[in-house]
Amino acid sequence: MHKELGHQGENETYRRIKKRYWWEGMKKIVKKWVKSCQECQKRSHFQQKEEGKISATSTLFERVSMDAVHIKAGRWKYLVVGRYDFSGWPETVALTRLMAKSGSEWFNSKWIFRYGAPKEVTVDGGAEFGKELQEAVKRSGSRIKIATPYYPEGQAMVERGHKQLKDALVKRCGENGYKWK
Repeated sequence: MHKELGHQGENETYRRIKKRYWWEGMKKIVKKWVKSCQECQKRSHFQQKEEGKISATSTLFERVSMDAVHIKAGRWKYLVVGRYDFSGWPETVALTRLMAKSGSEWFNSKWIFRYGAPKEVTVDGGAEFGKELQEAVKRSGSRIKIATPYYPEGQAMVERGHKQLKDALVKRCGENGYKWK
């Protein structure tokens, strides 16, 4: 019957057989029969998952991801977030206007001053991480990686932390952010 059904698989074969027949242990036997079908084995499109590559860091703040978050906190409109990829440690700066110059100044004066130049900085393709920031990163001796546009998974570490940052700001500064000075 499995063959006549066009090699539908164990669930469909079992469903069709049980409409007409029943015997003890039928489900187990149908499952075994379908799994031993030579035709299905040859034509099944089973892909084994490739093992993931582990990329360990050897020094602190070796890889950093940066992103901008739109916020509503008093006069502040944006947060630029730099996040250490290994631990998720965030550093932020609040901005009224989002410009590449602001991001590069913050990267040079705060991040590099505190932690030194990372080996690699990952940014999304936003205007706030434009040419000026990219040049600042290269001048520091760091390599810059630009994540795929409209693919937040490429910036997963930094993206994942946005909600917690926003929630913390709302708790501390109120819904409209007027308590933030």
